[in-house]
Amino acid sequence: MVPSVGDVVYRFRGPLKLVEIIERPNRFVVRVADGRDVKLCHLHDPGRLPELVRRGARAVIRPTRGAKTDCSITAVEAPNGVWVVADSRIHNDVAALFLNGAKREVKVGRHRLDFLVDDTYVEVKGCTLVVNGAALFPDAPTKRGAEHMEILRSLLGSGHRAMVMVLVMRPDASCFKPNWATDPRFSNAFREFIKAGGLVKIHRFRYREGDVLYDGEIDLCEDWEEPL
Repeated sequence: MVPSVGDVVYRFRGPLKLVEIIERPNRFVVRVADGRDVKLCHLHDPGRLPELVRRGARAVIRPTRGAKTDCSITAVEAPNGVWVVADSRIHNDVAALFLNGAKREVKVGRHRLDFLVDDTYVEVKGCTLVVNGAALFPDAPTKRGAEHMEILRSLLGSGHRAMVMVLVMRPDASCFKPNWATDPRFSNAFREFIKAGGLVKIHRFRYREGDVLYDGEIDLCEDWEEPL
């Protein structure tokens, strides 16, 4: 059954702890202050997240096992006080709730796409950046993301159906558009995909005490085609 607004679509296993971010020494590790203790936590998100993962920001962590870490960043408080889910490992599990009977990890040539539902190929993109009410993807250049758009467009040309599902992991976005300033290649490929007949679904979520709740569907921004 497809989720309704307010439904819990994912629940992080605890115990959950509130900590303060000290620094991000590399892409996958965040140093946090847990009371008087300092811990290294895993960050499973490919984005840069400079507006989120910053010194002094509050974050929620949970125990996990890693080679150099024993915890993971679960959510981070944005400067405006909104909590943002910051673990991309949950994206496909959440997306699957909207795709009944979907086959996962579908091979297309040398690449893989996230899902196949009947004759519709689906690629999922998680979004954590919001500027002036607009959710923006990506927050860092993504060659892989642009290639996915190009593959989906080629599938449309071969008579298949294709869809991009965007998961906005925070509730303060009113619409979505590609991030032209950060990644013009992806943005252009996204635009060409839609012009070729591709489908786009944008779902918004909110974080509350370890739960990820569905917050409804939003649309593309009116100026989504225009470079920033």
